[in-house]
Amino acid sequence: MLVKTRRSTKIPRRIGRLLFAATAASGLAGGAAFYRHPSATGRQLLRLRLLLSGASEHTVDVRGLPVRYFESLPDTSPPAPETLVLVHGFADSAETWSLVMPRLKGEWRILAPNLAGFGRTPIPPEGMSFSVLTEYLGRFLDTLGAQKIALVGNSLGGAVAIRYAADHPERVDHLFLLDSAGLHGEATIAAVQPKTREEARQTVLNVSGNNYRHLPRFILDDVVRRAQEPARQQYRGSDEPTNVLQYLPRIEAPTTIIWGERDGLIPTEHGVRMHEAIEGSELIVLPDTGHVPQLQVPRRVADIIRSSLGR
Repeated sequence: MLVKTRRSTKIPRRIGRLLFAATAASGLAGGAAFYRHPSATGRQLLRLRLLLSGASEHTVDVRGLPVRYFESLPDTSPPAPETLVLVHGFADSAETWSLVMPRLKGEWRILAPNLAGFGRTPIPPEGMSFSVLTEYLGRFLDTLGAQKIALVGNSLGGAVAIRYAADHPERVDHLFLLDSAGLHGEATIAAVQPKTREEARQTVLNVSGNNYRHLPRFILDDVVRRAQEPARQQYRGSDEPTNVLQYLPRIEAPTTIIWGERDGLIPTEHGVRMHEAIEGSELIVLPDTGHVPQLQVPRRVADIIRSSLGR
């Protein structure tokens, strides 16, 4: 009995030591990765959250361009006729919807693509421009057979959504604009291209709504480094402005405009102007919220989407 007792105590201790060593090594490796590439590491954590919530990750060939996207299917069978499409902003990725998608799953087919040139979707052969991003979004929807959609866009994704909705009114049943770009687009893109730590700090403050004042240098350095990514440089160097003025009056879909009251990148005034230009639109201003409400107040965003679509 003593022998058995000793063995039964020693084995768990050995296992415990191995688990501790493995956990410690994993933590050290994760810490080193976060120090070297904090934004990429954060994106991986958001990606993991999406996958654990039941979303699936795919790559589809869109006229030669491998477009990466996440998908969540409805609980109903056959699938709901309407597809909810979530479009991220400039230099962002589909992972930005990781806190919203799980709150909406089961009710719609949900698609969250990486726009051409961003996330895990490579730069298209045509280069980076407002027209190209909008064209590839349309091609993506065609490829996946998304005929009737509710379209949600944040920042640059909002501008792309506006242009697509204006050009394809028969496809878009509802439009949601979250702190959308498209008015003074050139200034907006320039504001997220910092070259120094101080400029990076200001960019973070503008996007976060004046939060995160005391960031470590390695995070600020990562913000500056990411600003030099080829897709961002190509888009900024495009001759085509990100301008939606001509498209706003052509929007036919019911439109819900959601804006962070403390957005320092694109002020609330832009939301008011879009509200005035889109007939019958609704403007909802969120207090204590910056430029990315889908990450800052995801429950509120999901509730607005669900309520606006009558679910």
